[in-house]
Order: sequence, then C-alpha cells, then structure tokens
Amino acid sequence: MAKHMSVGPVLTAKEAARYVRLTLPTFYRYIWEGKIDAPKIGGRYRFTKSLLDRWLGKQSSGVDDVSGRNKLVGRVTAIKRDTIMAQIDINIGSHRITAVITRDALDELGLRIGDTAMALVKATEVMVVKE
Repeated sequence: MAKHMSVGPVLTAKEAARYVRLTLPTFYRYIWEGKIDAPKIGGRYRFTKSLLDRWLGKQSSGVDDVSGRNKLVGRVTAIKRDTIMAQIDINIGSHRITAVITRDALDELGLRIGDTAMALVKATEVMVVKE
C-alpha cells in the first residue's frame, strides 16, 4: 500500500487546469491520454500542487536554477531491479531515456511502471556521430 503524505491543499480539475495554465478541455484531454496522473477522490479528479509541479518538471528540492533543457518529463515504461542497482526506462515523446540508479533510490522514489517521472540530465560531455 502506498504511503500518503499531506502535501498541501487538494485542487479540483478546474483549479488544477488554471494552476498549470491550460484550458479545462485541454487539461481533461491530457488526463484521458494519460499525460497527467489523475487520482480520484470520491469519484472526482483531485490534484495536489506537488503532483502538478512534478508534471510541469519543477524541482521541489529547491534546485530551481537547473536549465529547463536538462529536465525531460516522461512516463516510466520499464523497471529492472537487482539487489543493488535498478534500470529505469522513461519514454519522452518519441525518445527513450534509460537511467541506472541505486535500488535504494528506486525504493525511495516509489517509481512504478506508468508513473510520470523526470530525467534530470547532467553531463559535461556529449558525443555526436554522423551516421
């Protein structure tokens, strides 16, 4: 069973759409397409700002000075667990990012297939090869 923490007020779909600056019809379309995680309370969609911030790619850890180009939001499509390490595949549009993290980090994040996740790219070198 997942742990639930108090993370602020709960927003309606209309309030959430306003918060992420989308029209309500577009917001609902994103929900139906699976682009936005949409938990229900009492049969109605409800959201927290922290959930919406994650979808927007905002950092809750206070690391707001990271370039937006380095944050890639997508959906977790595969997880391979081992004793010490874990491999996570994240689909980002037509691209796939594969990350290897510690098993402890995976457990702390509580990632599951289908979750929205952000890949934060930190690299000092990029190799480019012409095909």
